[in-house]
Amino acid sequence: MAKLKYGFLILLVITVAGVGGFYAAIQYDQTRAIVQAEQDKKDAAKQAEIEAKEAKEAAEREKARRKQALIDKRTGRAEEPNQVIRGLTADMLVGKEMDGSTYYRYEDPTDDGIFIQPYIVRDGGGTAVLHVILRHRGQRPVNFQGVGLQTSEEDIFSVKASSNVVTSKTNSGIMEWCDQVADSETLKGMQEVGDQLAGKILMLGMPGGSNDDRMLSATEALRIKNMLELCDILNGKKKAS
Repeated sequence: MAKLKYGFLILLVITVAGVGGFYAAIQYDQTRAIVQAEQDKKDAAKQAEIEAKEAKEAAEREKARRKQALIDKRTGRAEEPNQVIRGLTADMLVGKEMDGSTYYRYEDPTDDGIFIQPYIVRDGGGTAVLHVILRHRGQRPVNFQGVGLQTSEEDIFSVKASSNVVTSKTNSGIMEWCDQVADSETLKGMQEVGDQLAGKILMLGMPGGSNDDRMLSATEALRIKNMLELCDILNGKKKAS
């Protein structure tokens, strides 16, 4: 049937356009076939390129997954099934103590200046407590008393050293620091910083201000937010969703 239809079309072309038109139609059909073949070739090459790119990306993701799995295994995060908690602790140092408690903290600062460094200790029973390390790093002691967290022109939260301030040597000078459980004033100040993802850190006990007073970096503010959120999740005060 198809052959009869094609023969009818050829006859129609010859009748209407003559022999010249018939050969023109054949040439057009052949040209179209060549163009289509070239297009099919280009499409196949493009598809092969896409598939190669997808395969490379899949291999890179698998390599990254294996690397992260190894890191998680070394730090103990592989035992944590909750994806949100794994995300919050991705760049934290996570370790276990002999008494069964687990700590969550960030790397210590190495630059000169003043710092507030929150960290969490979760006991064997599952209760998480937020602690803070207050630090002053510099060339000489300044009678370090703690830091202030300023979140607006009116609001300054005093995070005072409630434990003994220890002075120790560093590679570039000295460090004055103390380690304590976060009290209500500290928690309020950090909550404000976490909500705004911004704030200023001030040296307490300096009426005229200090050269170390500065704006918190975006990383510092985000870390404060993450620690607060993680502590609430570990204590069941907030759902990990």
